[in-house]
Amino acid sequence: MRLRTLGGLSVGEAVYRREKPLLLLAYLCLEGAQPRRRLASLFWPEASNPMNSLAQHLIRLRPLGGVVLDDGARVEARLECDVDLFRAHGRAGRHAEALGVYGGPFLDGLGVALGPDLEEWLFETREALGREARSAHLTLAERRLALGDLTEAAAGAERAYVVPGAPPPDPADLPRLHRLLQPAGHPLAETVRREADELEVPLTAAPSPVTAPPLLGRMAERAALEALGPGQVAWVSGPAGTGKSALLAALTAQGGWRVLPGRPGLPLATLEPLAPRLAGTADALAALSDSRLRVALDGWEDADEATRAALTLAARQRPGAALVIAARDPPALPIDLHLTLGPLTPAELAAHPGAFEATAGHPSLLAAFLRGAPPDQTLDAHLNALPPPAREVYLTLALQAAPNLAATRAALRLPAADFARTLDLLAREGLCTPGGEVRTPGTVRELLNVQPAHAALRHLHLARAHPEGRGWPHWQAARALWEEEDHPAAARAAHAYASEEMKRGYPGQAAATLEGAPQTGEVRLLRAWALLQLGEALRAGEVVADLPTLAGVTACRAVAAYQLGRYDQALALAEQLPGDGSLDAAHGAMVRGHVALRENRQREAQGQYRRAAALYRLNGTTPLALTAENLLASMAVQQGAEPWATFAPLLEASQPYPPQRAVILSNLADCLSPAETTDPVLFHQAEQLYQEAAALYELLGNRSGQARVLNARGVNFHVHGDHQRARELYEQALRLLSGGGNLRLMGLVLSNLSEVEGNLTQFDDALNLLERAGHLGLVQTIRSNARLTQVSEPILVLPPAMEGKGHHG
Repeated sequence: MRLRTLGGLSVGEAVYRREKPLLLLAYLCLEGAQPRRRLASLFWPEASNPMNSLAQHLIRLRPLGGVVLDDGARVEARLECDVDLFRAHGRAGRHAEALGVYGGPFLDGLGVALGPDLEEWLFETREALGREARSAHLTLAERRLALGDLTEAAAGAERAYVVPGAPPPDPADLPRLHRLLQPAGHPLAETVRREADELEVPLTAAPSPVTAPPLLGRMAERAALEALGPGQVAWVSGPAGTGKSALLAALTAQGGWRVLPGRPGLPLATLEPLAPRLAGTADALAALSDSRLRVALDGWEDADEATRAALTLAARQRPGAALVIAARDPPALPIDLHLTLGPLTPAELAAHPGAFEATAGHPSLLAAFLRGAPPDQTLDAHLNALPPPAREVYLTLALQAAPNLAATRAALRLPAADFARTLDLLAREGLCTPGGEVRTPGTVRELLNVQPAHAALRHLHLARAHPEGRGWPHWQAARALWEEEDHPAAARAAHAYASEEMKRGYPGQAAATLEGAPQTGEVRLLRAWALLQLGEALRAGEVVADLPTLAGVTACRAVAAYQLGRYDQALALAEQLPGDGSLDAAHGAMVRGHVALRENRQREAQGQYRRAAALYRLNGTTPLALTAENLLASMAVQQGAEPWATFAPLLEASQPYPPQRAVILSNLADCLSPAETTDPVLFHQAEQLYQEAAALYELLGNRSGQARVLNARGVNFHVHGDHQRARELYEQALRLLSGGGNLRLMGLVLSNLSEVEGNLTQFDDALNLLERAGHLGLVQTIRSNARLTQVSEPILVLPPAMEGKGHHG
């Protein structure tokens, strides 16, 4: 049975409505045992016989059982009161529980007439309890502010300001209220500011919403620890800097927990705060047997040996104190709950933009970030506190986009066992994943930038240890440190890397990669093929000019001659290529097909393209086979085949090959909208295909491909009389081609633009540009056309597109 005085006056579940006896009981509960005469004069100051009135009211309390003890001289309450529970929670720091008990003003709604002294006691008690409730609200609100929850902090401050039964806020409370209200922009902040001004109370600036980063998140961990029952033991493990101490501090802030830092020294030194005199383990166990006690030890490894022994014994007590032990290592005693702390998640850091990207949620790095300190300095200090190999392994892993553990170990010349232990240490420290991926790439890059020479040396070691196909970025980063014997390996790495770039449809990047590599014959040949895909036939020819006349070089020269319009030379070079089943034989068939198509020998061209497609497939180069089959499809449509049905198998087969699919989409669009067609339906279909092809080219970073599509679309709009739109598309194409070196396509677009603008001088300038670049065949074709036509001059080897449309006149 409990007496309720906060928010009303009642007792337990009993229906007892006599207010004066209950008021007497409330006074006794709060003030303790009282002399009978004092009670009589306080409660019935004007009665003719106050002692008799007291006796009558004590009799009226008998139906409630033995709630009072009357020995004739003194009266004492033998009943629990809600005020006692409210204050007990407050003293223990359980502020939320205290406010749960505070149901309203003390003795609210009391209808009994009171004497002056008793009335003064009631109002003083009511205000004192109201102030205590306000203090609890403020404490809880300040915790919410420390966690960064500005809205809830302000709401708590508002509840503190208007707490029922409390007097107006004391001057000392105004700065606390303002610090809680102002960051959230709460309208009550201005009211508090005015009151502070009137009372001349200075207000200080609101503190940073986040005082300690580990207070962010950890909601699940805190909830699990708060749920521990009497006698239960939890073990919180994790490497240094993962927030164990902060988690325990958060428990203390929430109330009800005693955190004891681990201390070496005299036996039981760590447990001394629990009891002033601990004569031995028995006293410690007695102190820890209290089931209401909740104790957290911060630093198992740092505690004295006697404390660890006592806690090991206490862990078996049921019931007893709830125990939480923070340690770097796994559990060393029987436990009910084991928590391993790691980095904070992106969701837990969502309120702090950039925090996760900069720190990967690592608490020690997060602390620096939220304080505004450079995270790389914190990371540097963290690494320096680890064994020396850990720093080198971590920084070497950070240099790799996708960590290669075998290459990393080889680069650092670490024994396998040492490398495995170091990697495990870095993973436990939260600095990388077990697979070697660093968790703070942005921060570690800043650290590496401080010592570029050391970073370059690590790159060199990695380059020498990496498989050739993946090592080029490291060779490139360490270029200044190459030694003579490194050149062959660097060239092979660049060749492998550029080959992959070309397969993925990035010939421009491949050409740049190869330009920076040692210029071996293999590197120069592949570079020439990349330049051909960019339409730079003259430069491609120059690159292979003095290479030995091998089949691959001859094939490259044949394609360059064709792109330059030197058809006889191209055919002569193609005839020198082998007629076997090799890849070079396929290239020769393609060139012969191009020349035959140029000379309108349709059947011969088709035969050569079929042979080329078969040879490409025989050599496992499906993308090149699709290139030849795409040309066959275009010829079939020109001979009367239905476009969609003809290209359907190619559209399906090209799904895994974006570069080839872009070509096929573009050529199908060309077939749907030849120059003499003005059908609006076909125009719309072609536009959709061109736009899909352009999107692929943009995704691949192929500016020449995008320009070809823009040129073809410009021709379509030109044919339909929309000269303004055609001009815009031609100009966009020229902007994409600027600085790219594809003079052939640039001249074609310029000639189209000059005609749509009616500028004959510009038209002649465009043709002169092409002539100077060696594209004599294309110039001849343009000059011979007196009307809008389509020029389809395919490019060998992974072509970004067919030549596209030309508007010539």
